[in-house]
Amino acid sequence: MDWLLLQIDPVLIAPYRWFHGPILSWWIGTFFVSLWAAVIGEATLAGVHHINKSIVKERIDETATYRDRSMNALTSGDKKSYKLINKLANESFGRSFFLLTAMGMASIWPLFFAAAWLQERFGHIRFPFPYLQDGLNFLPSLIVCYVLARVVVGRAKNALGRIAAGYRQVQ
Repeated sequence: MDWLLLQIDPVLIAPYRWFHGPILSWWIGTFFVSLWAAVIGEATLAGVHHINKSIVKERIDETATYRDRSMNALTSGDKKSYKLINKLANESFGRSFFLLTAMGMASIWPLFFAAAWLQERFGHIRFPFPYLQDGLNFLPSLIVCYVLARVVVGRAKNALGRIAAGYRQVQ
């Protein structure tokens, strides 16, 4: 992993050198590292979703089918069938839920690389903080910047989706 961190170091360190003030440089640089992590995470999520599109649809359809069948059994008064089919519906929902959760986790793996790089580069720096003798490391600022980066990426993704939809309507 050290080799990979050395390879991406010139790209990630550049925003930290854009300004002369250390505080502004820290926040801008950490935001851009977070932005890279968010963009790569979104691209990974899109790829994973594309690969698993058919199985996700299959799982969701299966859950809906079992749900409909269990509700039909309930309305017809067949409680035994309702319970059995509802159990299948719950199992199917669980499989769908955990599949979608696992796919969602694919979007945060770059954050761990960002944290590893920040630890390598800035792990020795501590920021003063009240009541903490040793201060804080890079992690709180990384989390704040990552949340902001996810908001920016989400809004950009929505805006691009609206532009693409408008473009398709024109053609």
